[in-house]
Amino acid sequence: MSYTKLTKDIEKYYKQHGMSYYYNALETTVEEQQRNLITHNEVRDIIITQWQENKRYKELISCAHGGWYSYEEFNEPLALYFVKQNEVLALKVLCERGIRFTLEDMLKVLVRAEEEFSSITKEEMIKFNLDLYLESKVYHPVGEVIKYRAKALYLIDHLIRYIKEVNELEYLEQLEILRSKVYLLEVKKSDLKYFKHRLL
Repeated sequence: MSYTKLTKDIEKYYKQHGMSYYYNALETTVEEQQRNLITHNEVRDIIITQWQENKRYKELISCAHGGWYSYEEFNEPLALYFVKQNEVLALKVLCERGIRFTLEDMLKVLVRAEEEFSSITKEEMIKFNLDLYLESKVYHPVGEVIKYRAKALYLIDHLIRYIKEVNELEYLEQLEILRSKVYLLEVKKSDLKYFKHRLL
């Protein structure tokens, strides 16, 4: 597992530089724990840079897909690196999985929402107040549809921004079509077949 490899490389760096990797949280102050976290993240970024230089893209993407770090902390910087290096295939592989999985989840709950609320239209679903739903913390299938829709649009918009920088016009057109369908809740599972790239 790539996350395990990353952790081992981080631990190895600590040892090589005479640093203590493990510590007892019960015996350290909050300030010390915060400093330890900052140091850990700095070392992690050093290792990530080494992996990038060695083109260990599959392992980097696997770490991103594992969800061990937030999108903004790991996936987005990695995507921007791929853009800078014009590694278009790696960029697609990195970003497509989250979009596919989110839309597959949305489609599943959309079926349930339409079964439970047969009179509601998709136009009405789109107007569902997501902020109030998230604040309520009470499950509602329509709320779940709109939650997944918002996440999918967020991820698609990021990928559109990246793709515009690498001038992949045909792929950009497909992304914009997908975005329109997601926005209107008209997307189907078959629409995702264009977004299943893999690294060789």
